[in-house]
Amino acid sequence: METIEIELTRIFIKVVQHGGFTKAADFLRIPKSTVSKAISRLEKETGTKLLLRTTRSQTLTPAGRVFYETCIEPIQILEEAQKSLYGQDTIVAGKIKITAPEDLGNHVISPEIGKICSQYPKLFFELDYSNQVVDMIKEGFDLAVRIGKLEESRLKVKHLGNLSLIPVAASEYLERTEKIRTPKDLEKHDCLSVSGTSMSQHWQLKRKKETVRIPVRIKVESNQMNSLLAIAMTGAGVALVPKFLCEGALKNRHLQRVLPEWIGVGMPVSIVSPVSTSSSARLKLVSEKIAAIVKMALQGQEEEIS
Repeated sequence: METIEIELTRIFIKVVQHGGFTKAADFLRIPKSTVSKAISRLEKETGTKLLLRTTRSQTLTPAGRVFYETCIEPIQILEEAQKSLYGQDTIVAGKIKITAPEDLGNHVISPEIGKICSQYPKLFFELDYSNQVVDMIKEGFDLAVRIGKLEESRLKVKHLGNLSLIPVAASEYLERTEKIRTPKDLEKHDCLSVSGTSMSQHWQLKRKKETVRIPVRIKVESNQMNSLLAIAMTGAGVALVPKFLCEGALKNRHLQRVLPEWIGVGMPVSIVSPVSTSSSARLKLVSEKIAAIVKMALQGQEEEIS
């Protein structure tokens, strides 16, 4: 590939990453017309339509997506290599866009991002916490933390552990209802559960090597576990939530553990990126720190059943 073609490819990558010609031009500090001409020339030279353009947005064609996924990593490696020529202290710099589930993002990831910001003043972050699985390439995300089984893709995936859940309820609820001595007793209780999963109908609990699957009566479903926690504290029922989320409420006795020897069967947690995190000093550093703090939160739950 000729040098000019590498630069055309780099401009294409920036258009996709920044979501448009104007933002890419601002980032590259070149005229918007130069960006537009570069994309047109790249499409002409490759004989392939890469972007579908309207007055308001650009969408990758299937061929454009494959080209982007193939080129982003080598382009990023070249950019990081160029940065290293200007001194090691400038390598860990730039902007990183991260998406994660709301509860995990707010309670586990955000505090760690705050620490990173203090340690590395040249790093900048854009955080988008959502329980929706976003298109990382289309939306320009560098890293994602995801809960649940992942679909096959060309994204780079690192498994961090399993998110286990514990059953909790307010004293007010437990005092006015039948005793919960075994998992089967849950069938008679109002349960609060995360929506869009198999937990809408059954809770799978385990104790050491014993596992049971209990049909439950769901009183409230929510895609936000934090909202289930808030509802449980009013005495509305038994919630199945991550330990890291309810530690404060348990400590303050706003909630109590139900069936303390049992814990919900965990869902896999992974950190995902469009490119290998080792290709960029900033991605490597941030991904490793996020992975470490998430693993720590997950291990705290695993100790419950060890």
